[in-house]
Amino acid sequence: MYLPLGTFSPEIRIGFVSASRDCFPRSLSQERSDRLLAEAKKRGLSLVVPQGECHIIETRAHAVEAAAELNAAGCDAAVLYLGNFSPEIEDTGFIKAFNGPVAVMAAAEESAQSLKEDRGDALCGLLSATLAMNRRGLLERVYLPQDPIVTAESGANEIERFLKVVKVIKGIRGATIGLFGPRPRDFETCNYNLASIASLGVEVEEYSLFNLVQRVREVLEKGNFADAIEAMKKQIPGIPEGDFARRLAAYEEALLSFRDELQLSGMATQCWSDQEEVLRHVPCFINARLAAAGFPVACENDAHSLVAELMGQYASDQSVTILDINHSIPRDLHESMEDYPLEDLVGLFHCGNTDPKRLVNPEMKHQVIMKRLMEPDTPPDITRGTIEGQIAASPMTMLQIQGAGNDVHAYIAQGEFLDVDPKTFGSTGTAYIPGFRRFYRHVLLGRFHHHAAVAFSHCGDILFDAMKLLGIKQVYSLNDRYNYVGENPFC
Repeated sequence: MYLPLGTFSPEIRIGFVSASRDCFPRSLSQERSDRLLAEAKKRGLSLVVPQGECHIIETRAHAVEAAAELNAAGCDAAVLYLGNFSPEIEDTGFIKAFNGPVAVMAAAEESAQSLKEDRGDALCGLLSATLAMNRRGLLERVYLPQDPIVTAESGANEIERFLKVVKVIKGIRGATIGLFGPRPRDFETCNYNLASIASLGVEVEEYSLFNLVQRVREVLEKGNFADAIEAMKKQIPGIPEGDFARRLAAYEEALLSFRDELQLSGMATQCWSDQEEVLRHVPCFINARLAAAGFPVACENDAHSLVAELMGQYASDQSVTILDINHSIPRDLHESMEDYPLEDLVGLFHCGNTDPKRLVNPEMKHQVIMKRLMEPDTPPDITRGTIEGQIAASPMTMLQIQGAGNDVHAYIAQGEFLDVDPKTFGSTGTAYIPGFRRFYRHVLLGRFHHHAAVAFSHCGDILFDAMKLLGIKQVYSLNDRYNYVGENPFC
Protein backbone atom coordinates (compact mmCIF):
# COMPACT_ATOMS: atom_id res chain seq x y z
CA MET A 1 0.00 0.00 0.00
CA TYR A 2 1.07 3.55 -0.70
CA LEU A 3 0.56 5.00 2.78
CA PRO A 4 1.16 8.47 4.18
CA LEU A 5 4.57 8.72 5.84
CA GLY A 6 4.22 7.96 9.53
CA THR A 7 1.50 5.38 8.83
CA PHE A 8 2.32 1.69 9.25
CA SER A 9 -0.79 -0.19 8.12
CA PRO A 10 -3.86 0.42 5.93
CA GLU A 11 -7.32 1.38 7.14
CA ILE A 12 -9.80 -1.51 7.04
CA ARG A 13 -13.59 -1.69 6.64
CA ILE A 14 -15.24 -4.91 7.78
CA GLY A 15 -18.81 -5.94 7.01
CA PHE A 16 -20.99 -8.09 9.24
CA VAL A 17 -23.82 -10.40 8.22
CA SER A 18 -25.64 -13.11 10.11
CA ALA A 19 -27.43 -16.22 8.84
CA SER A 20 -30.49 -18.18 9.92
CA ARG A 21 -31.94 -21.50 8.75
CA ASP A 22 -35.70 -21.51 8.12
CA CYS A 23 -36.45 -24.21 10.70
CA PHE A 24 -34.89 -22.06 13.46
CA PRO A 25 -36.30 -18.71 14.60
CA ARG A 26 -34.77 -15.71 12.83
CA SER A 27 -35.15 -13.81 16.09
CA LEU A 28 -32.45 -16.02 17.66
CA SER A 29 -29.89 -14.91 15.06
CA GLN A 30 -31.05 -11.31 15.46
CA GLU A 31 -30.62 -11.33 19.26
CA ARG A 32 -27.21 -12.97 19.09
CA SER A 33 -26.04 -10.63 16.33
CA ASP A 34 -27.18 -7.60 18.33
CA ARG A 35 -25.17 -8.75 21.36
CA LEU A 36 -22.06 -9.38 19.27
CA LEU A 37 -22.33 -6.04 17.47
CA ALA A 38 -22.80 -4.23 20.79
CA GLU A 39 -19.66 -5.90 22.16
CA ALA A 40 -17.71 -4.99 19.01
CA LYS A 41 -18.84 -1.36 19.34
CA LYS A 42 -17.48 -1.24 22.91
CA ARG A 43 -14.05 -2.05 21.45
CA GLY A 44 -14.24 0.71 18.88
CA LEU A 45 -14.98 -1.64 15.98
CA SER A 46 -17.26 0.00 13.44
CA LEU A 47 -18.79 -2.82 11.37
CA VAL A 48 -20.82 -2.28 8.19
CA VAL A 49 -24.17 -4.11 8.35
CA PRO A 50 -26.35 -4.53 5.22
CA GLN A 51 -29.68 -2.72 5.30
CA GLY A 52 -33.06 -4.46 5.19
CA GLU A 53 -33.92 -8.17 5.42
CA CYS A 54 -30.63 -9.34 3.92
CA HIS A 55 -28.64 -8.48 7.07
CA ILE A 56 -29.69 -11.96 8.18
CA ILE A 57 -29.26 -14.37 5.28
CA GLU A 58 -32.05 -16.89 4.82
CA THR A 59 -32.34 -17.12 1.03
CA ARG A 60 -30.07 -17.01 -2.02
CA ALA A 61 -31.44 -13.56 -2.83
CA HIS A 62 -30.44 -12.39 0.67
CA ALA A 63 -26.91 -13.74 0.17
CA VAL A 64 -26.39 -11.95 -3.13
CA GLU A 65 -27.95 -8.70 -1.90
CA ALA A 66 -25.91 -8.65 1.33
CA ALA A 67 -22.65 -9.24 -0.56
CA ALA A 68 -23.53 -6.52 -3.08
CA GLU A 69 -24.19 -3.99 -0.32
CA LEU A 70 -20.92 -4.74 1.46
CA ASN A 71 -18.98 -4.63 -1.81
CA ALA A 72 -20.57 -1.28 -2.66
CA ALA A 73 -19.68 0.04 0.81
CA GLY A 74 -16.00 -0.70 0.10
CA CYS A 75 -15.63 -3.43 2.70
CA ASP A 76 -12.22 -5.10 2.62
CA ALA A 77 -13.48 -8.19 4.46
CA ALA A 78 -16.61 -9.54 6.08
CA VAL A 79 -17.77 -11.60 9.04
CA LEU A 80 -20.36 -14.32 8.41
CA TYR A 81 -21.91 -15.15 11.77
CA LEU A 82 -24.01 -18.28 12.08
CA GLY A 83 -26.61 -17.17 14.62
CA ASN A 84 -28.17 -20.61 14.43
CA PHE A 85 -27.62 -23.71 12.27
CA SER A 86 -27.73 -21.51 9.12
CA PRO A 87 -28.44 -22.47 5.50
CA GLU A 88 -25.13 -23.85 4.18
CA ILE A 89 -25.87 -23.32 0.46
CA GLU A 90 -26.80 -19.69 1.10
CA ASP A 91 -23.68 -19.26 3.26
CA THR A 92 -21.53 -20.30 0.30
CA GLY A 93 -23.52 -17.99 -1.98
CA PHE A 94 -22.53 -15.03 0.18
CA ILE A 95 -18.82 -15.98 0.11
CA LYS A 96 -18.93 -16.44 -3.66
CA ALA A 97 -20.49 -13.02 -4.18
CA PHE A 98 -18.35 -11.06 -1.70
CA ASN A 99 -15.06 -9.69 -3.01
CA GLY A 100 -12.76 -10.21 -0.02
CA PRO A 101 -11.83 -12.68 2.72
CA VAL A 102 -14.61 -13.81 5.06
CA ALA A 103 -14.32 -14.75 8.73
CA VAL A 104 -16.82 -17.48 9.57
CA MET A 105 -17.86 -18.11 13.16
CA ALA A 106 -20.84 -19.64 14.92
CA ALA A 107 -22.82 -18.76 18.03
CA ALA A 108 -22.20 -20.65 21.26
CA GLU A 109 -25.24 -21.66 23.32
CA GLU A 110 -25.74 -19.15 26.11
CA SER A 111 -26.98 -21.20 29.08
CA ALA A 112 -28.58 -24.39 30.26
CA GLN A 113 -31.91 -22.59 30.24
CA SER A 114 -31.54 -21.56 26.60
CA LEU A 115 -30.99 -25.16 25.48
CA LYS A 116 -34.65 -25.95 26.19
CA GLU A 117 -36.25 -23.45 23.79
CA ASP A 118 -33.57 -21.37 22.04
CA ARG A 119 -30.98 -23.93 21.04
CA GLY A 120 -29.49 -22.81 17.73
CA ASP A 121 -27.20 -25.78 16.95
CA ALA A 122 -24.71 -23.47 15.26
CA LEU A 123 -21.84 -25.82 16.20
CA CYS A 124 -23.52 -28.45 14.02
CA GLY A 125 -24.36 -25.92 11.32
CA LEU A 126 -20.72 -24.88 10.98
CA LEU A 127 -19.82 -28.45 10.04
CA SER A 128 -22.32 -28.36 7.18
CA ALA A 129 -21.39 -24.84 6.10
CA THR A 130 -17.62 -25.40 5.96
CA LEU A 131 -18.05 -28.70 4.10
CA ALA A 132 -20.20 -26.90 1.53
CA MET A 133 -17.51 -24.20 1.24
CA ASN A 134 -14.78 -26.80 0.77
CA ARG A 135 -16.73 -28.59 -1.96
CA ARG A 136 -16.93 -25.32 -3.87
CA GLY A 137 -13.23 -24.42 -3.41
CA LEU A 138 -14.03 -21.46 -1.16
CA LEU A 139 -12.16 -22.34 2.04
CA GLU A 140 -8.96 -20.66 0.86
CA ARG A 141 -10.83 -17.35 1.21
CA VAL A 142 -12.26 -18.21 4.63
CA TYR A 143 -10.76 -17.29 7.98
CA LEU A 144 -11.75 -19.71 10.74
CA PRO A 145 -10.76 -18.66 14.29
CA GLN A 146 -8.86 -21.15 16.43
CA ASP A 147 -12.13 -21.60 18.31
CA PRO A 148 -14.89 -20.62 15.88
CA ILE A 149 -17.72 -21.24 18.38
CA VAL A 150 -18.02 -17.83 20.00
CA THR A 151 -19.83 -15.86 22.66
CA ALA A 152 -20.44 -12.16 22.12
CA GLU A 153 -17.20 -11.38 23.98
CA SER A 154 -14.98 -13.96 22.28
CA GLY A 155 -16.58 -13.16 18.92
CA ALA A 156 -15.63 -9.49 19.30
CA ASN A 157 -12.08 -10.59 20.18
CA GLU A 158 -11.91 -12.64 17.00
CA ILE A 159 -13.22 -9.78 14.83
CA GLU A 160 -10.56 -7.52 16.35
CA ARG A 161 -7.91 -10.09 15.47
CA PHE A 162 -9.35 -10.67 11.99
CA LEU A 163 -9.04 -6.95 11.30
CA LYS A 164 -5.26 -7.20 11.95
CA VAL A 165 -5.00 -10.18 9.59
CA VAL A 166 -6.84 -8.26 6.89
CA LYS A 167 -4.42 -5.33 7.26
CA VAL A 168 -1.62 -7.66 6.10
CA ILE A 169 -3.67 -9.06 3.21
CA LYS A 170 -4.85 -5.65 1.97
CA GLY A 171 -1.40 -4.16 2.37
CA ILE A 172 0.40 -6.91 0.47
CA ARG A 173 -2.17 -7.31 -2.30
CA GLY A 174 -2.09 -3.55 -2.79
CA ALA A 175 1.70 -3.24 -2.58
CA THR A 176 4.06 -1.98 -5.27
CA ILE A 177 7.77 -2.26 -4.53
CA GLY A 178 10.63 -0.49 -6.30
CA LEU A 179 13.91 -2.29 -7.02
CA PHE A 180 16.92 -0.17 -8.00
CA GLY A 181 19.94 -1.83 -9.53
CA PRO A 182 20.76 -5.51 -10.01
CA ARG A 183 21.31 -7.82 -7.08
CA PRO A 184 24.98 -7.60 -6.07
CA ARG A 185 27.00 -10.48 -7.55
CA ASP A 186 28.24 -11.53 -4.12
CA PHE A 187 24.66 -12.03 -2.91
CA GLU A 188 23.14 -14.67 -5.16
CA THR A 189 21.27 -15.66 -2.02
CA CYS A 190 19.12 -12.51 -2.48
CA ASN A 191 18.00 -13.48 -6.01
CA TYR A 192 14.27 -13.49 -6.68
CA ASN A 193 11.77 -14.66 -9.25
CA LEU A 194 9.24 -12.04 -10.38
CA ALA A 195 6.48 -14.67 -10.63
CA SER A 196 6.97 -15.68 -6.99
CA ILE A 197 6.50 -12.08 -5.81
CA ALA A 198 3.55 -11.57 -8.16
CA SER A 199 1.87 -14.70 -6.77
CA LEU A 200 1.16 -12.70 -3.60
CA GLY A 201 -0.38 -9.81 -5.52
CA VAL A 202 2.68 -7.57 -5.17
CA GLU A 203 3.63 -5.42 -8.17
CA VAL A 204 7.30 -4.73 -8.93
CA GLU A 205 8.85 -1.63 -10.51
CA GLU A 206 12.41 -2.43 -11.62
CA TYR A 207 14.88 0.36 -12.34
CA SER A 208 18.62 0.48 -12.88
CA LEU A 209 21.13 1.89 -10.46
CA PHE A 210 21.74 4.58 -13.11
CA ASN A 211 18.13 5.81 -12.67
CA LEU A 212 18.73 6.27 -8.96
CA VAL A 213 22.11 7.96 -9.45
CA GLN A 214 20.67 10.33 -12.03
CA ARG A 215 17.81 11.32 -9.72
CA VAL A 216 20.26 12.01 -6.88
CA ARG A 217 22.31 14.26 -9.18
CA GLU A 218 19.19 16.19 -10.20
CA VAL A 219 18.24 16.69 -6.56
CA LEU A 220 21.75 17.81 -5.62
CA GLU A 221 21.76 20.45 -8.34
CA LYS A 222 18.64 22.23 -7.12
CA GLY A 223 18.21 21.14 -3.52
CA ASN A 224 18.34 23.12 -0.30
CA PHE A 225 18.88 20.56 2.44
CA ALA A 226 19.21 22.67 5.58
CA ASP A 227 15.95 21.45 7.15
CA ALA A 228 16.60 17.80 6.33
CA ILE A 229 20.14 17.95 7.73
CA GLU A 230 18.90 19.61 10.90
CA ALA A 231 16.29 16.83 11.36
CA MET A 232 18.98 14.18 10.85
CA LYS A 233 21.27 15.74 13.46
CA LYS A 234 18.44 15.77 15.98
CA GLN A 235 17.78 12.10 15.31
CA ILE A 236 21.31 10.78 15.71
CA PRO A 237 24.73 12.18 16.70
CA GLY A 238 27.86 11.82 14.61
CA ILE A 239 26.67 13.15 11.24
CA PRO A 240 29.66 14.87 9.65
CA GLU A 241 29.36 18.48 8.60
CA GLY A 242 29.60 19.72 5.03
CA ASP A 243 29.25 17.85 1.79
CA PHE A 244 28.66 14.41 3.33
CA ALA A 245 25.45 15.53 5.04
CA ARG A 246 24.26 16.97 1.70
CA ARG A 247 24.88 13.62 0.02
CA LEU A 248 22.71 11.87 2.60
CA ALA A 249 19.91 14.43 2.35
CA ALA A 250 19.91 14.33 -1.47
CA TYR A 251 19.74 10.55 -1.40
CA GLU A 252 16.74 10.63 0.91
CA GLU A 253 14.93 13.18 -1.23
CA ALA A 254 15.60 11.10 -4.36
CA LEU A 255 14.14 7.97 -2.73
CA LEU A 256 11.08 9.89 -1.58
CA SER A 257 10.55 11.33 -5.05
CA PHE A 258 10.48 7.81 -6.52
CA ARG A 259 8.15 6.75 -3.71
CA ASP A 260 5.61 9.43 -4.59
CA GLU A 261 6.03 9.16 -8.36
CA LEU A 262 5.56 5.36 -8.46
CA GLN A 263 3.20 5.10 -5.44
CA LEU A 264 5.58 2.66 -3.77
CA SER A 265 5.06 0.70 -0.54
CA GLY A 266 8.79 0.09 -0.05
CA MET A 267 12.08 -0.05 -1.92
CA ALA A 268 15.23 -2.13 -2.25
CA THR A 269 18.56 -0.80 -3.53
CA GLN A 270 21.72 -2.52 -4.69
CA CYS A 271 24.24 -1.37 -2.07
CA TRP A 272 27.43 -3.47 -1.75
CA SER A 273 29.39 -1.85 -3.30
CA ASP A 274 28.74 -0.08 -6.64
CA GLN A 275 26.22 2.20 -4.96
CA GLU A 276 28.88 3.43 -2.54
CA GLU A 277 31.40 4.08 -5.30
CA VAL A 278 28.96 6.28 -7.22
CA LEU A 279 26.87 7.98 -4.50
CA ARG A 280 29.78 8.16 -2.02
CA HIS A 281 28.04 6.94 1.12
CA VAL A 282 26.36 3.81 2.43
CA PRO A 283 22.54 4.05 2.45
CA CYS A 284 21.97 2.63 5.94
CA PHE A 285 20.99 5.73 7.94
CA ILE A 286 18.59 6.97 5.27
CA ASN A 287 17.08 3.48 5.02
CA ALA A 288 16.58 3.61 8.80
CA ARG A 289 14.92 7.03 8.69
CA LEU A 290 12.48 5.88 6.03
CA ALA A 291 11.71 2.60 7.84
CA ALA A 292 10.94 4.67 10.93
CA ALA A 293 8.38 6.55 8.82
CA GLY A 294 6.66 3.38 7.56
CA PHE A 295 8.56 3.08 4.26
CA PRO A 296 11.04 0.18 4.55
CA VAL A 297 14.08 0.13 2.26
CA ALA A 298 15.79 -3.25 1.96
CA CYS A 299 19.49 -3.87 1.36
CA GLU A 300 21.20 -5.71 -1.50
CA ASN A 301 18.14 -5.39 -3.71
CA ASP A 302 16.44 -8.09 -1.63
CA ALA A 303 12.85 -8.19 -2.88
CA HIS A 304 11.85 -11.15 -0.71
CA SER A 305 12.96 -9.48 2.51
CA LEU A 306 11.24 -6.24 1.50
CA VAL A 307 7.91 -8.03 1.08
CA ALA A 308 8.47 -9.80 4.42
CA GLU A 309 9.21 -6.43 6.04
CA LEU A 310 5.91 -5.09 4.72
CA MET A 311 4.09 -8.11 6.14
CA GLY A 312 5.69 -7.52 9.53
CA GLN A 313 4.93 -3.81 9.43
CA TYR A 314 1.26 -4.30 8.59
CA ALA A 315 0.88 -7.02 11.24
CA SER A 316 2.61 -5.08 14.03
CA ASP A 317 1.47 -1.60 12.95
CA GLN A 318 4.92 -0.21 13.71
CA SER A 319 8.36 0.11 12.16
CA VAL A 320 10.31 -3.00 11.16
CA THR A 321 13.85 -3.81 10.07
CA ILE A 322 15.89 -6.27 8.03
CA LEU A 323 18.74 -8.13 9.78
CA ASP A 324 21.21 -10.86 8.93
CA ILE A 325 20.81 -14.11 10.85
CA ASN A 326 24.42 -13.44 11.55
CA HIS A 327 26.49 -15.05 14.29
CA SER A 328 26.48 -17.51 17.13
CA ILE A 329 26.85 -16.20 20.68
CA PRO A 330 29.94 -17.06 22.75
CA ARG A 331 29.34 -18.15 26.32
CA ASP A 332 31.44 -15.30 27.72
CA LEU A 333 29.51 -12.50 25.98
CA HIS A 334 27.75 -11.63 29.25
CA GLU A 335 27.24 -13.26 32.61
CA SER A 336 23.47 -13.39 32.01
CA MET A 337 24.06 -15.83 29.12
CA GLU A 338 24.27 -18.59 31.73
CA ASP A 339 20.50 -18.29 32.10
CA TYR A 340 19.83 -19.26 28.46
CA PRO A 341 20.55 -22.34 26.33
CA LEU A 342 23.42 -21.19 24.10
CA GLU A 343 21.94 -22.93 21.06
CA ASP A 344 18.80 -20.76 21.37
CA LEU A 345 20.77 -17.49 21.13
CA VAL A 346 21.69 -15.77 17.87
CA GLY A 347 23.25 -12.47 16.91
CA LEU A 348 21.08 -10.50 14.46
CA PHE A 349 22.99 -7.77 12.66
CA HIS A 350 22.94 -5.27 9.85
CA CYS A 351 24.91 -2.17 8.99
CA GLY A 352 22.29 0.18 10.32
CA ASN A 353 18.90 0.25 8.62
CA THR A 354 17.05 -0.05 11.95
CA ASP A 355 14.82 2.74 13.28
CA PRO A 356 17.10 4.71 15.66
CA LYS A 357 14.36 4.63 18.31
CA ARG A 358 14.94 0.86 18.53
CA LEU A 359 18.62 1.32 19.41
CA VAL A 360 20.51 2.07 22.62
CA ASN A 361 22.67 5.18 22.12
CA PRO A 362 22.85 5.03 18.31
CA GLU A 363 25.74 6.75 16.52
CA MET A 364 26.68 7.25 12.89
CA LYS A 365 29.80 5.28 11.94
CA HIS A 366 31.27 3.57 8.88
CA GLN A 367 30.83 0.06 7.47
CA VAL A 368 33.81 -1.87 8.85
CA ILE A 369 33.81 -4.70 6.29
CA MET A 370 33.36 -2.37 3.32
CA LYS A 371 36.20 -0.14 4.51
CA ARG A 372 38.57 -3.12 4.44
CA LEU A 373 37.67 -3.64 0.79
CA MET A 374 37.19 -0.10 -0.49
CA GLU A 375 39.21 2.26 1.71
CA PRO A 376 41.90 0.09 3.31
CA ASP A 377 44.58 2.78 3.63
CA THR A 378 42.59 6.00 4.10
CA PRO A 379 40.16 7.43 6.65
CA PRO A 380 36.55 6.35 5.99
CA ASP A 381 34.62 8.50 3.54
CA ILE A 382 32.34 6.66 1.12
CA THR A 383 31.83 3.82 3.62
CA ARG A 384 30.30 6.20 6.17
CA GLY A 385 26.58 6.34 6.92
CA THR A 386 25.88 3.27 9.03
CA ILE A 387 24.21 3.32 12.43
CA GLU A 388 25.84 1.53 15.33
CA GLY A 389 23.99 0.63 18.49
CA GLN A 390 22.58 -2.24 20.49
CA ILE A 391 19.04 -3.20 19.53
CA ALA A 392 17.09 -2.54 22.71
CA ALA A 393 15.36 -5.27 24.68
CA SER A 394 11.94 -6.03 23.21
CA PRO A 395 9.75 -8.85 21.93
CA MET A 396 10.45 -9.76 18.31
CA THR A 397 9.04 -11.77 15.44
CA MET A 398 11.38 -12.92 12.67
CA LEU A 399 9.94 -13.84 9.28
CA GLN A 400 10.94 -14.42 5.68
CA ILE A 401 9.53 -15.49 2.35
CA GLN A 402 11.56 -17.25 -0.34
CA GLY A 403 10.83 -18.29 -3.89
CA ALA A 404 9.66 -21.87 -4.37
CA GLY A 405 9.22 -22.21 -8.12
CA ASN A 406 6.69 -19.58 -9.13
CA ASP A 407 5.27 -19.45 -5.60
CA VAL A 408 6.79 -18.66 -2.21
CA HIS A 409 7.22 -20.47 1.05
CA ALA A 410 7.75 -18.72 4.37
CA TYR A 411 8.83 -19.05 7.97
CA ILE A 412 7.90 -17.33 11.23
CA ALA A 413 9.76 -17.46 14.55
CA GLN A 414 9.24 -15.53 17.78
CA GLY A 415 11.55 -14.58 20.60
CA GLU A 416 13.02 -11.53 22.30
CA PHE A 417 15.97 -9.20 22.09
CA LEU A 418 17.95 -9.30 25.33
CA ASP A 419 19.40 -6.32 27.15
CA VAL A 420 22.95 -7.40 26.34
CA ASP A 421 25.79 -5.41 24.79
CA PRO A 422 26.55 -7.30 21.53
CA LYS A 423 30.21 -6.13 21.67
CA THR A 424 30.39 -5.76 17.90
CA PHE A 425 29.69 -3.19 15.20
CA GLY A 426 26.51 -2.30 13.33
CA SER A 427 22.91 -2.34 14.51
CA THR A 428 23.08 -5.60 16.40
CA GLY A 429 20.87 -7.45 18.84
CA THR A 430 21.29 -10.62 20.84
CA ALA A 431 18.10 -12.60 20.32
CA TYR A 432 16.74 -15.45 22.41
CA ILE A 433 14.58 -17.62 20.14
CA PRO A 434 13.54 -20.87 21.86
CA GLY A 435 14.40 -23.84 19.62
CA PHE A 436 16.44 -21.68 17.23
CA ARG A 437 19.39 -23.97 16.41
CA ARG A 438 17.12 -26.92 15.64
CA PHE A 439 14.99 -24.64 13.44
CA TYR A 440 18.16 -23.33 11.77
CA ARG A 441 19.29 -26.85 10.94
CA HIS A 442 16.01 -28.39 9.79
CA VAL A 443 14.16 -25.43 8.25
CA LEU A 444 16.49 -22.58 7.32
CA LEU A 445 19.49 -24.37 5.84
CA GLY A 446 19.01 -24.96 2.13
CA ARG A 447 15.60 -23.24 2.02
CA PHE A 448 16.01 -19.60 3.07
CA HIS A 449 18.61 -16.87 2.65
CA HIS A 450 20.54 -14.98 5.30
CA HIS A 451 18.29 -11.94 5.70
CA ALA A 452 15.25 -11.86 7.96
CA ALA A 453 12.55 -9.25 8.38
CA VAL A 454 12.07 -8.39 12.06
CA ALA A 455 9.01 -6.89 13.75
CA PHE A 456 9.32 -5.56 17.28
CA SER A 457 6.32 -7.37 18.76
CA HIS A 458 4.89 -10.87 18.89
CA CYS A 459 2.70 -10.96 15.80
CA GLY A 460 3.36 -14.50 14.55
CA ASP A 461 -0.28 -15.49 15.02
CA ILE A 462 -1.48 -12.65 12.77
CA LEU A 463 1.21 -13.37 10.17
CA PHE A 464 0.48 -17.11 10.08
CA ASP A 465 -3.21 -16.65 9.26
CA ALA A 466 -2.51 -13.79 6.84
CA MET A 467 0.07 -15.88 4.95
CA LYS A 468 -2.41 -18.72 4.59
CA LEU A 469 -5.09 -16.38 3.22
CA LEU A 470 -2.47 -14.91 0.86
CA GLY A 471 -2.10 -18.39 -0.60
CA ILE A 472 1.28 -19.37 0.87
CA LYS A 473 0.91 -23.12 1.13
CA GLN A 474 4.01 -23.86 3.24
CA VAL A 475 4.62 -21.73 6.32
CA TYR A 476 7.35 -23.14 8.56
CA SER A 477 6.96 -22.21 12.20
CA LEU A 478 9.34 -22.53 15.12
CA ASN A 479 7.51 -24.50 17.77
CA ASP A 480 8.30 -27.30 20.19
CA ARG A 481 5.00 -29.09 20.13
CA TYR A 482 2.97 -31.17 17.71
CA ASN A 483 0.42 -29.28 15.63
CA TYR A 484 -2.40 -30.51 13.46
CA VAL A 485 -1.80 -29.80 9.78
CA GLY A 486 -2.65 -26.12 9.22
CA GLU A 487 -3.05 -25.32 12.92
CA ASN A 488 -1.71 -21.90 13.89
CA PRO A 489 1.21 -22.69 16.26
CA PHE A 490 1.27 -19.17 17.70
CA CYS A 491 -2.23 -19.34 19.19
